[in-house]
Amino acid sequence: MTTKANRWLLPDGVTEILPPQANQLESLRRELLDLYSTWGYDLILTPLIEFLDSLLIVPSHELQLSTFVIVDQLSGKSMGVRADISSQAARIDAHVLKQEGPTRLCYADSVLRTRPQGQFGSRSPLLIGAEIYGHNGIESDVEVISLLLDTLEIAGINKPLLALGHSNICKTLVKAANLSTELEAKLFSALQNKATADITLLLDTCTVSAKLRKVLEILPTMHGDIGVLEQAANFFKGMSPLLQEALAQLHTIAKKLNTRFPHQQLYFDLCELRGYDYHTGIIFSAYVEGHGEAIANGGRYDAIGKVFGRERAATGFDADLKTLFNLSLRDFANTGKIFAPAMSDNNLSQTIAQLRADGQRVVQTFSDQNESATALGCSRQLVLEGGIWNIQSVG
Repeated sequence: MTTKANRWLLPDGVTEILPPQANQLESLRRELLDLYSTWGYDLILTPLIEFLDSLLIVPSHELQLSTFVIVDQLSGKSMGVRADISSQAARIDAHVLKQEGPTRLCYADSVLRTRPQGQFGSRSPLLIGAEIYGHNGIESDVEVISLLLDTLEIAGINKPLLALGHSNICKTLVKAANLSTELEAKLFSALQNKATADITLLLDTCTVSAKLRKVLEILPTMHGDIGVLEQAANFFKGMSPLLQEALAQLHTIAKKLNTRFPHQQLYFDLCELRGYDYHTGIIFSAYVEGHGEAIANGGRYDAIGKVFGRERAATGFDADLKTLFNLSLRDFANTGKIFAPAMSDNNLSQTIAQLRADGQRVVQTFSDQNESATALGCSRQLVLEGGIWNIQSVG
């Protein structure tokens, strides 16, 4: 029950940002959107609520659980408060824009979730992201990964680790086991948690070839530097061509990234299953030392616009801008305020107008105010000297 003593409290996982951090965060948001614009990405602003049948087009169990469901008082239909923006971007690409060639879209807006994603996640993240629709080649995967790395650099994230994987590896191996729906779900869960003992126990209840069993048991250990790809190639010999294709794609992406970002640390995890229920190819995440959760996620999710009658290849990424800001090692400028007295002086008014036009922050006091410049958060003030209004430091 809310009382006068606690009604100022916010729900768990919901935060507010105060000055001057709010101004700095907004500055970073604008800077990143300007970056995306220079790459040819068009900004979209999506609605906070939509009907569920269009909002939940991504077949993600996690997304369904994270979405607040409400009833539209006008139509009686179920609506959801967006917990993600990718599905809305897909709707815009498939149903509204309807471009034939590749479409590049970006966004930066708040979402709301019923529960945080991960131990350090927020229920009200400010998602910033970029996505390409209509191209299914390696080049578009490399582009969005490169844009993510540029995003992290601008945000002031020091020495991020880029983890790469491929959703088809686990999908192909588990499908080859020909398990029941229940056992398949349990095996996916055990692989995701890298629970080797559970994997062994599950395989004891199944009939799979000795080679496939060995690969499934060793798959959770296939993570590390690029040498993991060579190790996997030996284990995957004679198995599905999809496995070799996935490794080849990872090799190609690593080579291209090493050329552009020679100092970027790459990490490969062939057992990565985040978003396995809707990703269809390359998947990637960014991590930073001291933070236990991924600070950005992305990957390929082809055919996402199928429910809108237009099946399109897609790849992209998103990140919580609040998290990037909180982890940033960048020194954000804090433009101080300038104090102006309450005077009916034409020269003063013109000076204030010019300063504001130049991007300066000027606070003009009111005639009945007694607060000092310091009390109003001003570090500088306008002082009349010889008929000219000059800026001086307070004190």
